[in-house]
Amino acid sequence: MIRSRVFFVIGFLFLLVILFTYTFVDFRERDDKAYDLYQSGSYFKVLKLYKESEIPTSELELTILSQSLSQLEKQINGKDNQKELLQFFQKRNDTKLLEWDTTRGTYYHIEDPYFSHLKKHGTGYKRALITKINSIIKPIPKAEVTHFLLLLILEDPRGMEESFSDALSHLLTFPFEPIGEIETGFLLQTLHFLSQISGTNLYHQTSTIRGKNVNLRSGPGRENSEVGKVSEPEPTICLEEDGAEETIAGNEGHWKRCYFPNTQKTAWVFSGFLKETLADETLTSEFEKRFKAVDNEIRIDFEGWDGKKIPQTFFGNYIPRESIRVYGETGFPIYGSDTKNPSSQRICKKLSGNKNYFEFSFMPTDSENPIPFIEIHVQYNHLEHLAYSISLDQTSIWVNKNRYVLDGAKRRENLSLHIENRQGDKWNASLWRRNTGLIQSIRSYPLSEAMLEAGKYSWEICLPLATKPSRDHVLLFEVRTGIH
Repeated sequence: MIRSRVFFVIGFLFLLVILFTYTFVDFRERDDKAYDLYQSGSYFKVLKLYKESEIPTSELELTILSQSLSQLEKQINGKDNQKELLQFFQKRNDTKLLEWDTTRGTYYHIEDPYFSHLKKHGTGYKRALITKINSIIKPIPKAEVTHFLLLLILEDPRGMEESFSDALSHLLTFPFEPIGEIETGFLLQTLHFLSQISGTNLYHQTSTIRGKNVNLRSGPGRENSEVGKVSEPEPTICLEEDGAEETIAGNEGHWKRCYFPNTQKTAWVFSGFLKETLADETLTSEFEKRFKAVDNEIRIDFEGWDGKKIPQTFFGNYIPRESIRVYGETGFPIYGSDTKNPSSQRICKKLSGNKNYFEFSFMPTDSENPIPFIEIHVQYNHLEHLAYSISLDQTSIWVNKNRYVLDGAKRRENLSLHIENRQGDKWNASLWRRNTGLIQSIRSYPLSEAMLEAGKYSWEICLPLATKPSRDHVLLFEVRTGIH
């Protein structure tokens, strides 16, 4: 009797230990923990996941650590918890705290040991750089602004146009040292390219001055000091707009902060003295040539997307959904439709330049019914025309009406659609897994032969979004496209 009670107590305690462990111990991979902590704003806790002086090998972890330091630098230079943060970094061995003298007092800069280990020109590197720039909340030395500006304009913004545009606009609001002729050309190429991209803050913001001796001011309003004068047809690119309406010299408008490339300075000007112009085709053409070598490395992923807003660089009728993390990466769930109501919306991303392959990375579905998860469109005459629709069910992948039976393993897949040649009004393509052809001679839906012949078309990637979703979904991690 006593023995049975002892065993009962031991068993009960063992059960409590198991329940406690599963309730309070986080068994996830470290990069998943770091990602969730960063998204929740727990930047201190991100650092505490790693030993001092430890440099991870994962690009994702390096990016999150670099971004966390940038966010903490922003907090140090704000008003909250400054003393506590300063004490923490003064004691931390693997980071160096620098003090920069500025026009608005001391700026505290944290030297970042992780940023230099990121792959140059890679997605993580760009994200970390953009976060550093957006974390600057008061003036820093001109030389440091110039350093960040030169780093930024050497990067290809395609794939993250919105965040890149925000960072560049933010950086240009600070004074910087004059840059060379070549670098100025790169900057103008990038500004004019971004001014053509809908959804960016630079969209349709190229202008010229209208009038003579137009005043430039240090802030939005005539009460602010004059910092110069310009006359037509001085070119400018506007970075932000003050919301208040005003009437000056019979013109209604807003004050805009604009960058003037001829003087390499930024100032506020009244919009009534601006005339909107089109982006310079020569500059945008030079931009395309400059990054032509990386055209076949265009990559669309969902890192940084939180589910509430449409993924960056996409447009269309977005239906919010929760992002899903698997193996340290963010997946975009594309749900099947309710069989009683199969209607759907879609979001799309425009692609520039020629394309002849589309590689997509996804997690298979358990759905018995095919779920369309990628559409490849050809755009001409200002309309999108469906060329290929790619769907998945629990056993197969479908490209238009062509089917390939998968092996049934529930693992991440990487497949690619190669556009091979054109026959009349249809493209001919094939489906591949690495170097193995899975389906040959996949005909596109009919398109305009005249437009294809003349080359007057462009490609788009679209993601279908069920209006009334079922529980089944395909998880899309990334899409790569270019020329092979």
